[in-house]
Amino acid sequence: MRLPSTVFRYCTLALLPATFAAGSASAQASGEVEIRWSKYGVPHVKAADYESLGFGYGYALARDRLCELTGRALTFRGERSRWYGPDEKITVGFLTSTNLTSDLVYRTQLPEERVQAAVDALQPRTKTYLRGFVAGINHYAATTPEAERNKLCNTAKTPVFRETDIARSLMSLGVIYRGIEVAPHTQASSAAWKDAGTTLSSDLSHVDPISVDAGFGSNAWAYGGDVVKSDGAMMFASPHSSWQQRENQLRLLLHQVQLTIPGELDIAGASFWSFPLPLVGYNKDVAWTILDAMQSVTPQVRQKMKIDTSGARPTYLMDGVPRPLDIRQIPIEIRAADGSVSTKNFPFAFTELGPIYKLPEGPGRPGGWYAFTDSNQEGARGLDQFLHVAHARNAGEFVSAVENNRGIASHLMAADRHGEVAFVESVRVLAATDEELKACHLGTDAAAFNTLDGSKRACSFRDAEGKPLLTPNAEYPTIKTRGIINNTNNSYKYTEFGVVQKNHKRLFGHPEVPEYNIRLIMSARRLKEISADGVVTPEEAKDLVFDDRNFAAEEWLTDILKLCEGAADADVKTGCDILAKWDRTNNADSRGALLFHQFWAHAARIPSVMLTTNPTDLQLKRPLGITPKTAPAIVEAIGAAVRDLREFGFTPDARWGEALFATTANGPIPLHGGSYAEGIMNGEHPAPLAKGGFPSILFGTAYAQMVRWEKGKLLADVLLTHGQTAAESEGRTAQLKLFADKQLYRKPFTPEDLEKEGFVETLVLRPQLSK
Repeated sequence: MRLPSTVFRYCTLALLPATFAAGSASAQASGEVEIRWSKYGVPHVKAADYESLGFGYGYALARDRLCELTGRALTFRGERSRWYGPDEKITVGFLTSTNLTSDLVYRTQLPEERVQAAVDALQPRTKTYLRGFVAGINHYAATTPEAERNKLCNTAKTPVFRETDIARSLMSLGVIYRGIEVAPHTQASSAAWKDAGTTLSSDLSHVDPISVDAGFGSNAWAYGGDVVKSDGAMMFASPHSSWQQRENQLRLLLHQVQLTIPGELDIAGASFWSFPLPLVGYNKDVAWTILDAMQSVTPQVRQKMKIDTSGARPTYLMDGVPRPLDIRQIPIEIRAADGSVSTKNFPFAFTELGPIYKLPEGPGRPGGWYAFTDSNQEGARGLDQFLHVAHARNAGEFVSAVENNRGIASHLMAADRHGEVAFVESVRVLAATDEELKACHLGTDAAAFNTLDGSKRACSFRDAEGKPLLTPNAEYPTIKTRGIINNTNNSYKYTEFGVVQKNHKRLFGHPEVPEYNIRLIMSARRLKEISADGVVTPEEAKDLVFDDRNFAAEEWLTDILKLCEGAADADVKTGCDILAKWDRTNNADSRGALLFHQFWAHAARIPSVMLTTNPTDLQLKRPLGITPKTAPAIVEAIGAAVRDLREFGFTPDARWGEALFATTANGPIPLHGGSYAEGIMNGEHPAPLAKGGFPSILFGTAYAQMVRWEKGKLLADVLLTHGQTAAESEGRTAQLKLFADKQLYRKPFTPEDLEKEGFVETLVLRPQLSK
C-alpha cells in the first residue's frame, strides 16, 4: 500500500477563542500541541497541559468528523427543524423519529440551563480539558473554507460549538431510551394544553410511530492472572457500533486516538458520540472497555401524575395538595418548503419533577400523564469519570475512579498488568429498595415494577433540591477477581465466569429471571471450552470472537432438520439439504449461513417458538418451542427463506460473504460475523436483506482491542473496521482487509515504539488559549 510521505505544517492563523503562532516541530514547549497521524489515520496528540491536549484532540476529531459533530450539536440543541425541516427523519443511535419530534424531546429533556449547570459542576481539570477540546473543534471549523464545509455537510451550517454541546451529547444517551416511550407522544402532550391559557401558533400533526432498528450488542472478556500464562491479565474488548451513517443518522461510530502529556498522562483507545476521551482504551497499566447497561439496569422510574384540568388553572397533586402546573412555551424554529423560517411555540406542562407527557396504555404502564426521575440526569459527570480512569494504575484504582465519579449509563470492565480484572457499574442507580418500590407501585398488573405513584413526593426518590437520591457504593454489584469476567450487555448476575453473583436489588437487573441474551450463553459455553486446561491463550481469546460459530444453529438446527423428513415441498427440500451440509458458522465463505439467517427471521415471528429468558444454568441446553402446532410453520419458514434468496438474486446456497461485504474502491470485501439474534459473538447485525446484499451493518464489531502484558510491557492489538472517517480511505481499506482475514494489528504505544512506527503526517500548533 503506497502511503503519502511525512508532512509538517505550522499554524499561524488567529481565531477566537484561540490564537496561534508559528511553533517548532517539538511539542515539549508549554502550550504547544503536536498531532501525528499513523498510516491508519490514528492521531497521536501530545501537549504539555490539559487545555492544549484537549485542543489538539478537538482539532483532530473535527478533521475526521466535522459533519458528525455538526449533526450531533444541532440535533441535541433541538434545531433540526430549523435546518432540515420538521418532516424529515432522523436516526439517533437506534431510534428513528421526525426532526420535529426529536427537537421537542431534546428541548424538554435537555434545556440549555440544565446542561450548563452540569458543565459548571465538572471538576476544574475536566473543565480545562473540555474548554480546549471545544476550542480545537471551532478552530478547525473556522479555518476550513466555507465552500468545503458546505460540500462536506450539505445543508447544515456548521455552528460555533459550545462546551454544553459536548456535555449534552453525553447526557443524551439516557434520553434515547426514554424517547422510545416519550417521543411518539410529545406533540399530543403539547396539544393538550392548547386551551389552558396558552398559544399554539401552528397545528402541526406529528404523531408518527417511533422505529427502533437494532439494539446494542457489545461484548468483552477479561482474563485474570489465574488463567493467563504471562505476568498480567488479558482483555478482548469488542464494542459495537454502526459501520456507516448518512446525513440524517447519528450512529455510534468509533474514533481512535492516543493522548499524551509527558510525565502526566498517556492513554490510547477509541471513543464515540463526541466524547473527548477513550471510552474503550488503555494506559501502560490498565485496559478498560464500556458496555451497554440499559438492557439490564433500570436507571429511571416513571411517575404517574394526578392531573386536574377542571379549574381555571390546571394542577397536579403532590402529597394531597393541588399545585399549579407550569405551562412553558417551547419555541422551535421550523424551515418551510420554500426555505423560509418561522418560530412555532409548543406548550408543555412542567411539575416539580420536570416535564410531563401524556402517554397511552403501553408495555409496563397504564395510560395517563407521566414524569420521569432519572438517576443519570447529571450525565456530564462521565467526563470527570474517564479523566480519572485514565490515571488508574491498577484495576482497584480503576474501580475507585468509577465509583467516585459515576456518570455514564454503562457497565465497565478492566484488566491490569498485575493480573487483576474487574467489573463495575458506571450507571448511577436510584436509592430505592425493592420494598420501597413495591410501596410506591401503582398496584396494578399492567404497571412495571418501576411505574410508580407520582402524587407522593417520597416516591420520586429525590432530595430537597430535586436531585435523585443515589445508591451507596457499597450496595453496587462490583466484581474483582483473578479469574474470568465476561459481559454481552447482560446484568452483573452471570458476569463472573463460573460464579453466580448474589442477588442485588431489582434496579440492577432481575435477580431471579435472567434477561434473554443468547450471546451470553454462547460466551459461557466457549469459555468452558477454552479454559478447560486452566489456561487461556491470546489466540484462544481471539478465536472465541472470530471463529464465527452460530449459537442458534449449534443449539437447535439438528432438531429443526428432523422436521424435514418427508417434506414434499421442493423449496423446503432444497433448504434442508443446504442446511444439513452447512458448517454452522458465519464465515464469509460459509454456504448455508445466509439461508439460515433468512430462516431464523421467519421462525422468530412464529408464536411460542423462541425462548424469552436465559436459563439460570448457562450450560443447560433447552429446546425450541417445536410442537405439533408450530412444526408446520417452522418447516414452511425454510421454504420461505429459499424463496427470499431467489427473489433477492441469490442462489439458496450462496456464501455468506456474497451478501455481507464492505464496499471499497478496489471492489467488495466479503465479511464474516452475523446477527445478534443467532448468538454470534462476532456480531455484525445487518439491515434486512435486499437485492444485492445487506444494505448496511446496523450495529456490529467495529473496534476490537486485545490488550495484554508480557514482562511488564503492554501489548495492544487493535482494529477499527469502519475507519476514522467511515469514508473511503487507504487506512479504512487496509483495516477491512485485516478484519476479513481475522487479524488485528499491533498498535505502538511507548515513545520508542511510536518512533519506530513512523507517521505519515505531522501538525504542530501553538494555541494561546483564553482563560
